[in-house]
Amino acid sequence: MVFSSPTFLFLFLPLTLLAYLLVPLRLRNACLLAASIVFYVWGAGGHVFVLLYVALVSYYGARLARRSTVDDEEPPPPVPRAGVAALVLLVLVPILLYKYLPPVGALVASTAWPGAPRIHWALPLGISFFTFHAISYVVDASRGQLPRDRPAGDYLLYLFLFPHQIAGPIVRYAEIARELRSSREVTLGNATYGLTRFAWGLTKKAYVADSAGVVAGAAFGTPDGSFTTATAWIGALAFAVQIYFDFSGYSDMAIGLAAIFGFRFPENFRSPYTSIGPADFWRRWHITLSRWFRDYVYIPLGGNRHGVRREYAALLITFLLTSLWHGATWGFLVWGGLHGLALLAERVTGQHRATPGVLTTGLRRAVTALFVVVSWVPFHAPTLTDAVRVWQAMFGFSGGTPSPDLYITLTPWNQIALVLGMLVFFLPRNATGFQLIHGGHSPELRFRYSTAAFTAPVLLVVAVISALWLDFSPFLYFQF
Repeated sequence: MVFSSPTFLFLFLPLTLLAYLLVPLRLRNACLLAASIVFYVWGAGGHVFVLLYVALVSYYGARLARRSTVDDEEPPPPVPRAGVAALVLLVLVPILLYKYLPPVGALVASTAWPGAPRIHWALPLGISFFTFHAISYVVDASRGQLPRDRPAGDYLLYLFLFPHQIAGPIVRYAEIARELRSSREVTLGNATYGLTRFAWGLTKKAYVADSAGVVAGAAFGTPDGSFTTATAWIGALAFAVQIYFDFSGYSDMAIGLAAIFGFRFPENFRSPYTSIGPADFWRRWHITLSRWFRDYVYIPLGGNRHGVRREYAALLITFLLTSLWHGATWGFLVWGGLHGLALLAERVTGQHRATPGVLTTGLRRAVTALFVVVSWVPFHAPTLTDAVRVWQAMFGFSGGTPSPDLYITLTPWNQIALVLGMLVFFLPRNATGFQLIHGGHSPELRFRYSTAAFTAPVLLVVAVISALWLDFSPFLYFQF
């Protein structure tokens, strides 16, 4: 079940909201938890027991790791790092078995042991995001950064809450601890904002992302003999549009759904294609993932506190792990390696501290956008050989029009979606839109909030029509 399916839009969400409003306040957490488990079982079946393992190990492991917390009068003694590391390793067991054992086995079978048995099993839906939530809980608990009262039911709801359980954002327990313990009344303001944000995300996904995905798929699948420079650039730009509108659309939908039920999720995107450098890009793209790796990998490795060599090593290790989080393939490793080296070059040259002028800002925006589009190629290409083929065509400047297979997909409908999508490269850097806090008191915030409330019904109708009319494809980040 996905957010844009008729089952979700016309059955699951209305019934869940109706039950949530009718049950007594004290049972709302239980109601939402039951709905979230149904949502996951509907989409992944028996894999729910894998996630229950992650939940139980992380919850009771965190209780054993530190019984005292920041609410105590005396600061608790530090938890041995070996104990925390052992707990994290236990939490990682499912993702290591399901996500990384099959590619490692395939590598061994293709090199050292040709007769080795191949491992094939389905990856539990959203396993990476569940694991990251659980690890953040264990580590924060071991540091004494969580409230003392953390009932098991609240933690299960935090982990299984259906808006973010499949593809984020990565929410930390402390960020919604108060909401978990409150009655969370459904207000007209929250419902209006949430429905508007959800409709906006659904439109981004169902129209722009999926239309761009059709074009990108045709371009990357073009036979060698028809692969021209025009085909390569159209495919690369189309995929850049697809992945941004796909993932940011999901984040908008998740944030909107959470708001309807009284939760406030952190923002996950802030106009990333307007960045002026690699570091700026990662402050704007998948913000919760960048923050997770910063706080639980980069800083524990030393960060920038122990000299430049340690800093550079920590940076490269962090991006190696970021690549592996997406998948144990050469394409993801190359993509992460390119970004890691770009960040390293920016730090070596001191450009990450430079304050650019107007002309320099424009130039740096253009260079960063070009780098991001080019680096997305191995993220999408089936193999590294295919990625190299696309790069060669992009910079080989071969003549010719787009390939026939690609030309067929360039319908007026898809062309309009691509043009609308590519506008994000030219937006003002502070064009954050919905990222403004809803319900603010400044005239600008009130105006934007009123505008959102007025456009909510229109957006919702357009989004539902797009979702029902177009051929919907799964969210790209469901595979992680």
